[in-house]
Amino acid sequence: MDTILREVTTEEVRILLEQLGANAEQVKEDLFNLEFPSGLRGHLITYGEPHVSSLQLRAGFSGFDRVEPRHLLNWNRRYRFSKSYLDADNDPVIESDLRLEGVTPEAIHAFIRDFGDQVTLFFSYMRMIDASLVE
Repeated sequence: MDTILREVTTEEVRILLEQLGANAEQVKEDLFNLEFPSGLRGHLITYGEPHVSSLQLRAGFSGFDRVEPRHLLNWNRRYRFSKSYLDADNDPVIESDLRLEGVTPEAIHAFIRDFGDQVTLFFSYMRMIDASLVE
């Protein structure tokens, strides 16, 4: 039977990331830098105190001047487990959230792995838009 996590601290998240073999560096109490297998980077943010109640994965990209809100709306319609938007600097961002009530370490691993796949797809989509291959 899998271990069910009910109350997790930020330190336990760090240990779990280490055990999962994630390329992660804790830069603040509630913030980890991640590098996905594709070489793309993102952040894992923890929410809740004293126990972490949710995780958010986020990756943003600059230099994509042709990306418009309609492109991100198309992404959001197509992909269920992430959302995209333009940040305050008009850069495209992708993020996903996981509530930590009664999840297993394996579920967290799948969350991170699946988001890494989404980041790779999202980055490719941004490049296609920038190259005018997507209307």
